[in-house]
Amino acid sequence: MLIQDLTTILARRLRPLRLLIPALSGALIFVNVAAAQGPVLNEGWELLARYLYRDAGQVFEQTPSTNTRLISLGRAASLLNEPPVTNGKIEQAEQLLHQIVTGESNDTTALYARYLLARIYHMHREASVPEIEAAYRAVLQAGPGTAITQIAASHLALVLLYQRTDLSLDQRLGLAQELESAAVGPALPEVAMSYYRLLADASLFYERVSPQVVDWLEQAHAIGSVDQLRQIDLALQIAETARAVGQAEKAQKYYREFLANAVPTDQRYNTVKLRLHELEDASS
Repeated sequence: MLIQDLTTILARRLRPLRLLIPALSGALIFVNVAAAQGPVLNEGWELLARYLYRDAGQVFEQTPSTNTRLISLGRAASLLNEPPVTNGKIEQAEQLLHQIVTGESNDTTALYARYLLARIYHMHREASVPEIEAAYRAVLQAGPGTAITQIAASHLALVLLYQRTDLSLDQRLGLAQELESAAVGPALPEVAMSYYRLLADASLFYERVSPQVVDWLEQAHAIGSVDQLRQIDLALQIAETARAVGQAEKAQKYYREFLANAVPTDQRYNTVKLRLHELEDASS
């Protein structure tokens, strides 16, 4: 595909939910929580991390343990991910999660339970936007500075950016920016990078093209991604946006980065070379 015209880029939502860690990617983090509980229970979390939800659910159901809350968390996580995700499974998972947080417990198990409850409200229930927002904020309040808080903050940013239709764009972006300290952290760099891309992509989606968008994209780029293709695409997005707002020198920098890392068979490659030459000629 050739590089899209800016007007096309503005009209396309990049489906930021897909770029974030999904509802159960926290299973990789749960492994650390469960490791001290013994190899059998740990096996359940390993199975979740490998997307073997039915097998994981069976392990949790059959594992004797004194930590019933942690087992309930594992069962709930399995139910919410084993297809088909039926209303019955959702209700059962919700009951298990509410039992975990009973008594306003703020330990790690309760924190993850609150996160999964927020995901139920967001993805599986016809909850109102204020209810969804409150559920995510409960996670932020209960576990500041944690990996799961980064994930919750990024999901909340999506809600604010695309579902708070009662607010102006400036207000939406402002509220989403207030989540920066929660969404950006060393625990999950990919989530931190995605957060800055969420801000930029939302601004572009609403046809707000400005130097601020370039700044957000550069912040994402500075964090980097283990996915080299994603990093290459990000360099091109920065170049295109910088070109659109008149930052020719910066556009040239990121066009060069794209050309240095993309394969010559990339269908965008020759178009990028052409645009770089045009900018170089204009500045000479």
